[in-house]
Amino acid sequence: MRHIHVIGAGVVGLATALRLQQEGNSVALIDRNGPGEMASRGNAAGIAWTDVTPLASKDIWKKIPSWLLDPLGPLSVRPGYALQILPWMAQFCRAALPDRLKLSVAGKAAINKAALPAWERMWQASGTREHVYLRGCIDVYDNARQIDDAKPFWQEQRGHGIEVEELSGDQIRELEPDLAGNVVGGALVPGWMTVDDPHALCLSMAEAFARNGGKIIKSSVSAVKPRGDHVVLHLEDGEQIISDHAIVACGAWSKELAGQLGDRVPLETERGYNTTFTDPNVSLKHAVMLPGLGFAVTQLSTGLRIGGAVEFGGLKLDPNWKRADVMAEKAARILPGLNRANGTRWMGHRPSLPDTLPVIGSSRVSKRVTYAFGHGHHGLTQAAITAELVADIVQGACPKLDISLYSAQRF
Repeated sequence: MRHIHVIGAGVVGLATALRLQQEGNSVALIDRNGPGEMASRGNAAGIAWTDVTPLASKDIWKKIPSWLLDPLGPLSVRPGYALQILPWMAQFCRAALPDRLKLSVAGKAAINKAALPAWERMWQASGTREHVYLRGCIDVYDNARQIDDAKPFWQEQRGHGIEVEELSGDQIRELEPDLAGNVVGGALVPGWMTVDDPHALCLSMAEAFARNGGKIIKSSVSAVKPRGDHVVLHLEDGEQIISDHAIVACGAWSKELAGQLGDRVPLETERGYNTTFTDPNVSLKHAVMLPGLGFAVTQLSTGLRIGGAVEFGGLKLDPNWKRADVMAEKAARILPGLNRANGTRWMGHRPSLPDTLPVIGSSRVSKRVTYAFGHGHHGLTQAAITAELVADIVQGACPKLDISLYSAQRF
C-alpha cells in the first residue's frame, strides 16, 4: 500500500485524495486552512464543462484595452503589482498566437469534455451527488453588438458537440422572469451543471475522505524534497513527513514548491470577488453569465451569488472591495428587483496560467511528485478528471488524456 500525501485541500486536492483512496492507497491531506477554505469556498458554483475558449484568444484583445482603463472593470491590474505581472502578460500574449491557441483549445476542450463523466463517478463513489443540479446556463446580453461578437464562440461550442440555443430577450425572460426588459438576447447552454454550495460540497467530500480512513493535517508545507524511493515533506513547524508520493495541489500557492523542484511555472493569481445575498428578493432557475460585464450570477442554497472578474494583484495586497460592490451594482441593471442590503463579500485567489490549461503531471526531478494545480476559473469543473489523471500517473497506468498538454515542462 502506498502512503500518499496531497498538499492542498481545495476541491482539486479533495477530489485527488478521494480518488487515490478509492484505489487502495493510504492518503493524507495537508492544508493550513482546512478543506475548501480558499478559492474553492467562493467560486461561482458551475461545472462549466461546456466552456472551450481559453482566456488568451484572438478576440479577447478587442475587450482588454477598455477593461484595463477601468480599474473596476472585468479585467484589471493593481498599480502596485503592474511590474510583477509583466512576464506573465508576455506569456499570455504568446498563448494567443495561432499555433499555441490551437493547442490551448485542444487541451481545454479535451479536459472539459471528460470533466462531467469524471464528476459523475466521483459523486457516486463519495455519496455527494445531492449537491449538484442540471440547471443549464444562460449567456445574457443587454447589447446587440455583443451578441454578434459572441456568435463565433457559440459556434465553436457546437463544433465540440455542445448544445447552444440562441434566444431573444423575450425568450430569456420567459425562462427567467426576474431579468430586466433591457436584456436583448443571449443563449441557453442546457448541459451546464450547478453546485448548491461549493463549500458545502468540499466539506461533504472531506467527510467522505475521513470516513474511509483519510487523515487531514492542518499545516503548511514549506519544502518537498525527493530522496530515492520516497519524498520528504517539511512542515512549517519543523516536522518532517516521509511519503511514498506527494501531490502538489495547493492552487495559487503551488508556484514556490514547483520552483524548488526545478519547474519554473508562470503561475499567477487571478483575484476573484463576489457577494452572496441571503435575501435577494429575486431568484434564478439557471446560472446566468454576463459575458459583456465579465461576471456571473448563480442561485445557491445559501443565497444569490454575484461574482467573477479578473484582478491581478498577487497574494499579498489587500482586497479592493469596490470590485465586488461594482459587480453587484451592475447586476442590479439586469435584475432590477435585487435587494442588496444583506450581502457577504468574498475574495479568493484563482491559480492562473497564461494558456488557461492546468499543470498535471510529474515534476522535473522526480516521478514521486505529481502536480495538480493551475486550473484558473475551472478548478471546480476539472477537479474530478484531474483526480483520475493523477491517480493514473501514480499507479503507472496510461492516462485517459494526452497529459503532455498539461505538463509543467511545456513552458
